[in-house]
Amino acid sequence: MKNYDYLIIGSNGLLGSNIVKVLKKKKSKYFTVARKSSDFNLDLKKYKKLEKLFKKNTFNIVVNCAAIIDIDYCEENFNEALIINSYLVKFLSQMSKKFKFKLVQISTDHVYKGVKFKRNSEKSKLFAINKYAKTKIISETYIKKLKKYLIIRTNFTGNKTNTFFNWLLDSAKKKKAINLFNDMYTSTIDVRTCAIILLDLCSLNSKGIFNIGTRDFISKEEFAVRILNKLKKNFNYKSISCDIQKTPRGKNLGLNIKKIEKKIGYKMPTSEKVINNLIRDLQ
Repeated sequence: MKNYDYLIIGSNGLLGSNIVKVLKKKKSKYFTVARKSSDFNLDLKKYKKLEKLFKKNTFNIVVNCAAIIDIDYCEENFNEALIINSYLVKFLSQMSKKFKFKLVQISTDHVYKGVKFKRNSEKSKLFAINKYAKTKIISETYIKKLKKYLIIRTNFTGNKTNTFFNWLLDSAKKKKAINLFNDMYTSTIDVRTCAIILLDLCSLNSKGIFNIGTRDFISKEEFAVRILNKLKKNFNYKSISCDIQKTPRGKNLGLNIKKIEKKIGYKMPTSEKVINNLIRDLQ
């Protein structure tokens, strides 16, 4: 029987891999689970095999970063999305009760219904505008039954395949004309900062629901334009409504971060700081 501070599920994803980097610097004892290149390689659709891991090891905190996040894919493959985004979380909740670890679930800002020009607090109304949001809302219902849990509602990006930031860089490099949404507002944070804040929250023995995002919120269009201008990239884009998308998205996803700032004792970054962080991490 080995003892670990953390178990990171989905350790090869954007957030999971950044959490691992921070834990390495902290010299924490951690164990990773992913489809490949992890301490315990597993197809997470067969998540019940994880019980063997819990029987042979003890973990203080389990962070679940695993998810199908492609919104259109979730819309077309709802049952598959449920297996990873919802039923895996239900299973981990059962394991949390049985093996006495704190479960940290990475949720999303997409769960909020949103009111124009208002930030969403942790108590704001939830609304499943699409099936991806529905899977995440379902997952939260399982977690909330636990005594020890954290739900992190966030929107992050970084330089990895299939991220918004990577798509921007790739489009500019290829001189590809792009569409940018002028009516979708978020509090997007860089993934490295998100990982640091999440682990700070864990170290304070926090529980409940917390938003992690920037102190302000801006449109996806403004976010993209400011990044590309700072990088001095030539780019061609069209300003459009997100209503053009095949699958509906929430438009007003700005996050109220007062609760987390009070808990951890420092300020969340501004969008400008996040953009500078993203550019710095390219170097």
